[in-house]
Amino acid sequence: MDVLILGATGYAGSAIERAFSRRGHWTVATARSDIARVTLASRGIAHAFGDATRPETLVEPVKRADAVVYCVQATDADPWEVDLRAIRAIARTMAGTERTFVYLSSTWVYGETESVVDESAPLKPPPHLEKRAKLEQMVLNMVKIGIRGLVLRAGVTYGDGGGIPAMFVQSARQRLSTMLLGNGENHWATIARDDLASLMVLVAERGKPGAAYNAVDDSAFTMREIAEAASRGAGAGGAITTVSPGILGPFGESLLLDQRVSNARAKRDLGWAPNAQPIVDELEYGSYPIALIAS
Repeated sequence: MDVLILGATGYAGSAIERAFSRRGHWTVATARSDIARVTLASRGIAHAFGDATRPETLVEPVKRADAVVYCVQATDADPWEVDLRAIRAIARTMAGTERTFVYLSSTWVYGETESVVDESAPLKPPPHLEKRAKLEQMVLNMVKIGIRGLVLRAGVTYGDGGGIPAMFVQSARQRLSTMLLGNGENHWATIARDDLASLMVLVAERGKPGAAYNAVDDSAFTMREIAEAASRGAGAGGAITTVSPGILGPFGESLLLDQRVSNARAKRDLGWAPNAQPIVDELEYGSYPIALIAS
């Protein structure tokens, strides 16, 4: 397939691009700035001008693609409006082609889970993520206009010394104690970056049109366990300091969600399985301590 990736310079997007390339697909990434173009060129990635904040620039690259992957992390004042306008433009361009569009979402749209949930569970996102749930529904409804619309819901993504878990490492490095929001007894749904990327490829290749897939591993560590592992890996001996979740605003509310999420659909329907070591091992012994040494 010719695969267009929006957001290929980002943390998840860069791994997704590599996974498609390794699978033998031709990839093109959108670039909205000179910095993005240089970054993509340095990695040997073909690129085309495209800016999610200017939806009209996406039309021509989308026309040439067999599949479009949207993993943009907009930082504008209203990121949801950016995504909405961009996805609408993509839908108008792809309508009737029976080509593939995959939207990278988050397991946070499930909100608090009282038990293990799968893709059939009702979405109960915190207020600041309600628009993400609406974007998901718009993507899944693309099947009604002749587009293979699919959604991939990712857990907290880790690996290669980056992502959300890196903030625990940095706090341990700076204060010799990792910050912990609340009591830390809530469970996180997690996924290694490369495992997320490999599943994205499978979803694009043979996912069921109009379906969502959970990208999570088989663990259910608490935030406290994750924070303590980060502290040990950063040389702080497992020390943690409890802070008010309010200091991070809505983002802190998401980190406090207690979630257990099933990956059974991806395993059963796509033959996928996570291969990376668990997040606590990665934080204590893997890429995060290495990244600290290198910095």
